[in-house]
Amino acid sequence: MNILLAVLQGALWLAVRLGLLLLGLLAVVLVLALVILLCPFCADLSWEEDPDDPEGWGKVKIRAGALGLTFPVFTWPAPPPAAAGQEAKPGFLARLWGRLKGKLQARRAGKAARKPPKKPAASQPKQKAKLTLHRLNTMLEGAGMLTRAAFGALRVTRIRVFMPVTGEDPAQAAVAYGRANAWLYPALGALSHWIYMDFEELRLVPCIDPEAPRPLGRVSFRVSARALFVAIAAGKVLLLFEREKVLDVFL
Repeated sequence: MNILLAVLQGALWLAVRLGLLLLGLLAVVLVLALVILLCPFCADLSWEEDPDDPEGWGKVKIRAGALGLTFPVFTWPAPPPAAAGQEAKPGFLARLWGRLKGKLQARRAGKAARKPPKKPAASQPKQKAKLTLHRLNTMLEGAGMLTRAAFGALRVTRIRVFMPVTGEDPAQAAVAYGRANAWLYPALGALSHWIYMDFEELRLVPCIDPEAPRPLGRVSFRVSARALFVAIAAGKVLLLFEREKVLDVFL
């Protein structure tokens, strides 16, 4: 009797410990998911004129990251490739990853070769639902919800705009400067109703003297967003599509 009681106590203790471990893992997963959803992802975009570019496209740089830390991900035009004799050799981690990737591919190929071919199952083709006016209205409503959530989650900050406005003579430069102001400020006012924007610099500089050296234009800003609001909106749209049988039109 004492042995049976000890075994039951040991099993109960083990079950409690396993339950606490599972609850701890679940809590960690939930915290990580919440951090990812609340973490503000950001991207820094910059453009500046290049005096050495004959076509006048300039240089574009994009850095992406999270929590204010960004890393370079795209540069245009791309830097020139290194010389053939100066090519950098892959590091230890790159070589290790290459070997591991080769072994995994060989293992998958061996399993695929040993696996018997599947016989096609004889099943009736599923009939798709018809696209009605009500379902089309639901699709447009869901697209509007996602669009509002995406624009509401966006934050465009650290905006710095410096653009010189030139002309062949002072009169044309003045006309171009007035036209640029007439287009720029109303467009920014319309965008501010949809997207939060914070300017650090906004300058349109008229270059009246055609013989004076022209300054180089530049534009840079940071785009950040939290995925939580977009995820909530996406969940609502999926529930709406499921309730109205909109997904059956495509599946």
